[in-house]
Amino acid sequence: MEGKIMKQVMVGKHLFIAILLGIILSSNTYKKESPSLAGMTVELAETPLGVDTPAPRFGWQLTAVPKERGIYQTAYQLIVQDEAGKRVWDSGKVTGDISQHVVYQGEALQPTTRYTWQVKVWNNQGKVQEGTSWFETSLLTDHEANGWHGARWIGGGDEDMVLYSPYLPVFRLDFSFRMKEQAVSRKIAFVYGANDERLMDANKNLYHLSNGKDASYIKVEFDLTPLKGGGNAWIHLYRAGYQPDDKPSVPLKSFLIPNDVLNAGNQYQAHTFSLYSNLGFTTLKKGDVQLGEVNVNPLGQGGDFIAFPVVGEVGFALEDAKAFSGVKTDIRNFRSPENRLASVKLDASRLKGVRKWYVQDPSRNSMPMLRTEFATSSNKIKKARLYVTSRGIYEMYLNGQRVGKDYFNPGVTQYNKTHLYQVYDVTQLVQTGKNALGAVLAEGWWNGGATYAGENWNFFGDRQSLLAQLVVTYEDGRQQTVVTSPDTWKYFNQGPVVYGSFFQGEVYDARKEQAIAGWSCPGYEDAAWKPAVEVTLENHVSQVGGGNVPKVNDYSAFHLKAQYGQTVRAIQQLTARSVEEVRPGIFVYDMGQNMVGVPEITLHGMEAGREINLRYAEVKYPDLPRYAGNEGMIMLENIRAAMAQDKYITKGGEETIAPRFTYHGYRYVEITGIDKALPLESVKGTVLSSIDGLASQYETSNEKVNRLWHNIVWSTYANFFSIPTDCPQRNERLGWAGDISVFSRTATYLADVPQFLRRYLQAMRDVQREDGRFPDVAPLGVGFGGLLWGSAGITVPWEVYQQYGDKSLLAEHYAAMGRYIDYILAKTINPETGILEQEKVWGNLGDWLGPEDNKNDKTLMWEAYFLYDLDIMVKVSKLLGKESESRRYADLYRKRKDFFLRTYVDKATARTVSSGADGPEKGKPVDIQTSYVLPLAFGLVPPELREEFAAHLAQTVRRENVGDDGKTYPAYSLMTGFIGTAWISKALSDNGYDDVAYKLLQQTTYPSWLYSVEQGATTIWERLNSYTHVDGFGENNRMNSFNHYSFGAVGAWMYAYSLGIMRDENHPGFKHFVLSPRVDPTGQMRFARGYYDSLYGRIESAWEVKDGEVRYSFTVPANTSATLYLPVASADKLTENGRVLQAGKEGVKEVVWQEGMLRVEVLSGTYHWVVAPAATLGQRN
Repeated sequence: MEGKIMKQVMVGKHLFIAILLGIILSSNTYKKESPSLAGMTVELAETPLGVDTPAPRFGWQLTAVPKERGIYQTAYQLIVQDEAGKRVWDSGKVTGDISQHVVYQGEALQPTTRYTWQVKVWNNQGKVQEGTSWFETSLLTDHEANGWHGARWIGGGDEDMVLYSPYLPVFRLDFSFRMKEQAVSRKIAFVYGANDERLMDANKNLYHLSNGKDASYIKVEFDLTPLKGGGNAWIHLYRAGYQPDDKPSVPLKSFLIPNDVLNAGNQYQAHTFSLYSNLGFTTLKKGDVQLGEVNVNPLGQGGDFIAFPVVGEVGFALEDAKAFSGVKTDIRNFRSPENRLASVKLDASRLKGVRKWYVQDPSRNSMPMLRTEFATSSNKIKKARLYVTSRGIYEMYLNGQRVGKDYFNPGVTQYNKTHLYQVYDVTQLVQTGKNALGAVLAEGWWNGGATYAGENWNFFGDRQSLLAQLVVTYEDGRQQTVVTSPDTWKYFNQGPVVYGSFFQGEVYDARKEQAIAGWSCPGYEDAAWKPAVEVTLENHVSQVGGGNVPKVNDYSAFHLKAQYGQTVRAIQQLTARSVEEVRPGIFVYDMGQNMVGVPEITLHGMEAGREINLRYAEVKYPDLPRYAGNEGMIMLENIRAAMAQDKYITKGGEETIAPRFTYHGYRYVEITGIDKALPLESVKGTVLSSIDGLASQYETSNEKVNRLWHNIVWSTYANFFSIPTDCPQRNERLGWAGDISVFSRTATYLADVPQFLRRYLQAMRDVQREDGRFPDVAPLGVGFGGLLWGSAGITVPWEVYQQYGDKSLLAEHYAAMGRYIDYILAKTINPETGILEQEKVWGNLGDWLGPEDNKNDKTLMWEAYFLYDLDIMVKVSKLLGKESESRRYADLYRKRKDFFLRTYVDKATARTVSSGADGPEKGKPVDIQTSYVLPLAFGLVPPELREEFAAHLAQTVRRENVGDDGKTYPAYSLMTGFIGTAWISKALSDNGYDDVAYKLLQQTTYPSWLYSVEQGATTIWERLNSYTHVDGFGENNRMNSFNHYSFGAVGAWMYAYSLGIMRDENHPGFKHFVLSPRVDPTGQMRFARGYYDSLYGRIESAWEVKDGEVRYSFTVPANTSATLYLPVASADKLTENGRVLQAGKEGVKEVVWQEGMLRVEVLSGTYHWVVAPAATLGQRN
């Protein structure tokens, strides 16, 4: 009996094992045949922590096993559950292939709640794929008054204002004095701008001055002596040591003071005179009365020049201190509200020497530090979330650990309209019992340098503040909140971050670290800290604005929103490639790549108190006669009024220089203050960008073209930096609309940027003028450009829609688009001629930096772009179901197109001509590349003229051309500027001129894309000849960025034509797309290969000419389809594995051959096809 039982047990055991093995094998087989879903997103982001919409959109990707073809979704079921496991939405089984932009339709989502979502997908083979992910909602409010539990904006008071005088080039000085009646000496002078270290080191200024102490300064002397004889008092302004011809005893300029300002009757009263210095342009006033102005900067006037003077050291010069009382200098901000930064009073005991004068450094305070402590209960913590933002930029610390990995949050927006906050999961950082929370703030975009114009310094406000709340949720459901409040937070103004500025750099005194050791940990002794204060908007934000510069004190439409789109992060780290001691004690490190970010420099064995100076540049002065004396030194003229210098004061021992509150655009870093060169491995560069990963790759047999693609990528890294900027290094770094308008198509191929660009379009709406004009720059709203720039408000949302299928973006932006069209109709068209002439303002740009832009009729370009805008509006209004508006735009389009053809196209010759409103005389030919490119690219040329019109374009490329500079340039030169360059290759290829497009791409002489590559470029340059081995920088030392992506707009052609991965306008987002690779007919390029990661998965394309054949490879992602166009002599010339393609087999739906072109409709899968012979490529003669 016992043996029988044992036998039954053994049989049962074996049966169990067999069943278990079967389950495992079945599971493995299932996994092999039906892999999990991929690319699960909510609001186009994976596992977002702060979804800010009540109806988020879901997306997922089907996956297929290798060699599997024709896979598509037939149905899906989407289930969403809250934190308690409650099902808040079950879509049920929904028939269809939709797998992107699936809108939530369940119960109302609750704020600050994590939701888990599951998708089950059925495909056409009867298999099931599943996936699980999560998202978390934000506060779901749009103002700090709601959902923030009483949190307040906190910071320092008036006495905590930060001044680092060696770095401040835009300021107001108030000179106050009262002359005594018994005064014998009736002169008093105020000194500023003294002892600028740049003027004390021959290697740090263009004049090679090496001033001693107190030998360089600006002095403002008030001479009241003439009042005794009934004359006028005078102001004499002296400049010493700023340039070789300065004469300390001879005024640079003198100003007579009118009698109604200062006279015998009021001479003994207290007086205050104000000096406003805007990057050196100096205005003297008393009250509202302007007394005179002079440019003190010896290099030139305005933001295009290295800025002199800074506040520097300030002081006084008096022959008799007893003759005056109430003598002081108040240092204030230049821009309203012009609050005081510091006050320096005369100390008569320091007036020594023959000159009876002295100067002192008025710098005071460090960047704000804030902290609080709190205690949690002993109950188990379920989750903890930190919601935080700032005016300025911030870093948060919790219990000694930095929160998050981002740089420069909350990023830049039009803060008075849209302000973002960030959400952090800090569950693992909160501890039971005592805790400490802290923050460090710096200027960022809120204050400090902003734009190329000094008057925009402190654009949004004059001090930083923090808004935060920590929400701790316990397992029992109870919540505890810790909020920013002056009642519970403390402030410190003597931290190691002495100053942090984007334009100027960071000053860090490591010796001060000792005083704050453990500052963000509980139990830290903070007796030296003071109570924080509430920082309101009143008297802290600018009151100026109007026209194209919006008022930033209008908070009537303010919205506080959760972060969406990429922040700035460290994306990689470079190590210096070489170092050269270019002058004794001056070490220049080459990072090998023009990059954007900050250094990470390791120091060993330094004594405490040593000052290390870092300066940054994109280029060095070459060894050419015009740069004699500067050879090998870094070139800072193109950085202009940005100082771009970091200072680090050592604490001694092992330490690392790693700035956190500035960034630089540079390839070269100059280090001084060290005795010998640091090892290369000790000098690294942390690359910062909002591009957190590429979505594509492009590679060819032409290494120079590969380098061009590399350069496009690196300029995108550099300039997708919270917003799409023009350049990352000089005193600009702005969201110029024209640049992103022409580059947006390339950008959407390079990286996943739908939410990043959505954020930019919000900024465009935030600064859109009341009359509908879109800005030239967003945010901020400054700048110039006109219609070709403002059109970004139409073109960019269309590009985003085409690439990602995001119709909701069109819906939220549509009203602003319509207002812009109305503005053009109402404000820019000449009522007598009908010509679109724009508003008559300075800076209406055409084909910016085009070598023959002066030959153009700008109104032709403006009208062509307006038609392109109208064409987009016809399509967008129809997509949004606005049929009547679509008909209106269509009618406008027809009328304006007819006008365009009558005005700008000579139908007899199929050439473009001038309207006479701008450029050549009316009816005269405008026979340049851009004049043909735009009409062709925008579909404005009638079919009967198109072939001849396109031939004229091809001829303008094939021939030699004479530029605006009078020089003759060789055939196949790129004569277009920012605007034409974006479209020229497309216009050529769309009209049968692939050969011309490829020759243009691979040209190496100036002007061309590869010219800069041959000159050593590692990024795209602002000018096609920003630097040459022969001529250096030419005459463009100042207006010359070496990191400007606009000319890189050819990247879109590389993807869409060279690889052939092309969007299908009728099926946006690559649900269905076109594959039409263009083999190089010239034979210069033997292969091209690459991919694009669409929302549905990776699309691959490759071609190679080899052994007389053209070999094609494609991958079409699951749940998508594609139309392929391939040039073949006949249908039987295209084979796969030696067999002619057949419709209805192996993923091929349809095969149609017509006039040398084969059209193939395919489903998902990977395909390898061969066309032979190569002579069938369709090369034109």
